[in-house]
Amino acid sequence: MTYHVIDLFSGGGGLTEGFAQEGYDFIAHIEKDPWACETLRTRACYHWLKQQTKLDVYNNYLTKTQSVRKNAILKNDLIYSQYPELYELVMTRIINKTFGNPRQNQESISSRDAINYISNITRQNQTSRISVVIGGPPCQAYSLIGRGRMKEKASEDDRNFLFKYYLEIVKEFQPALFVFENVPGLISAQKGQLIQAIREEFDNIGYGFASGPNDSDRQNIIDCRDYGVYQTRKRLIFFGYRKADYPHGFKYPDFHMYFEPQEEPATTYNALSDLPPLKVQEGADFWFGEYGPNKYISNYQAMLREGSPGVLNHFARPHRYEDLQIYGMQIEASQRGSKISYSQLPESLQFHKNGKKKVFEDRFRVHGKDEVPHTIVAHITKDGHYNIHPDPNQLRSLTVREAARIQSFPDNYFFEGPRTAQFVQVGNAVPPSLARIIAKAVRNELEIQERMKS
Repeated sequence: MTYHVIDLFSGGGGLTEGFAQEGYDFIAHIEKDPWACETLRTRACYHWLKQQTKLDVYNNYLTKTQSVRKNAILKNDLIYSQYPELYELVMTRIINKTFGNPRQNQESISSRDAINYISNITRQNQTSRISVVIGGPPCQAYSLIGRGRMKEKASEDDRNFLFKYYLEIVKEFQPALFVFENVPGLISAQKGQLIQAIREEFDNIGYGFASGPNDSDRQNIIDCRDYGVYQTRKRLIFFGYRKADYPHGFKYPDFHMYFEPQEEPATTYNALSDLPPLKVQEGADFWFGEYGPNKYISNYQAMLREGSPGVLNHFARPHRYEDLQIYGMQIEASQRGSKISYSQLPESLQFHKNGKKKVFEDRFRVHGKDEVPHTIVAHITKDGHYNIHPDPNQLRSLTVREAARIQSFPDNYFFEGPRTAQFVQVGNAVPPSLARIIAKAVRNELEIQERMKS
């Protein structure tokens, strides 16, 4: 059976990818970032062409892309001109809008406009019911880091209330389930009042809101490394369930049922060692080339390489000489199993002292070769200091592809836009490997519901 999805706050498509791999039908995506939307369209082309056994068309596009300027022309020439129905599909269903008041911002879309737009798509495609809504409203305003930076402005930030747009979509389309991904900081935001308000709002429209198998939200925080992602990444995965469909209550799914652990350490080496080595300002932002010869391919690498013609989005950005000196020192320390705090650096390399203002001591950090990679976040677009490659011979920060590997994106997942936009898409994403586990759990729940009705 086909299950129909509405995807909100889609970003570059990490959560989307997991559900796409499990064969869900996406009725609509709503995403504010234009480059993320272009990435979603490219990936939708991949899944559609794969279904048509025409992946040679997709791979031809990948291997010819050389610049942002040329990509749109190439996609028209190599894909859309051959399959105009595909063009209609991706342009209709992937909506580049931000939730808000259209009278104040022409790029925004109100809840009512979004509902009308999605309703038109469901009528045109004779979709009887939306099965699931997925997405996580942007969390900057109530993440632990975000609140620390924004201080009192956090409570005034409109992003605190973006969940209400999500709620309006759920209220209108009445899915059996919804998936609401977010950061652990949501629990303590506004002294716990925000999460309580979210629960009450969903309860008022007939939905329960579960963060996991335990009564305590804090005990339900998961680490993506426990579910096949080669990265330490703490997250909350809320399941919303329509109480009318669950008169006897809802049992939160056991994610461990839906994946098989790799029989190897989840290290940076096993994530990245097969990718072509680069020095600063080497590589390519789009098509890099075929894989080079490798004596060893880890299970994780083999999984992510499957079906890819080669390496994409693999360019080593420039760094100033002083930062490279610090990188070298940090890599050497990492090899000894230690790290150097900012205040321990030579005075000549400390550029961020500002009187009595406290300095962030963990400013420079290496993804240790034999360690589990630490969390990739969107700040990677600003500089690479927190994401230093462990190889002293390369002496640089991670490329987009390396960050995507740590996030578990398949190698043939192509990130559109300039490099900064690519980094943002990767850093903000739900790891696709985790997303696929969630999608499997949702499918199992929906199938149980179908059997109970029949």
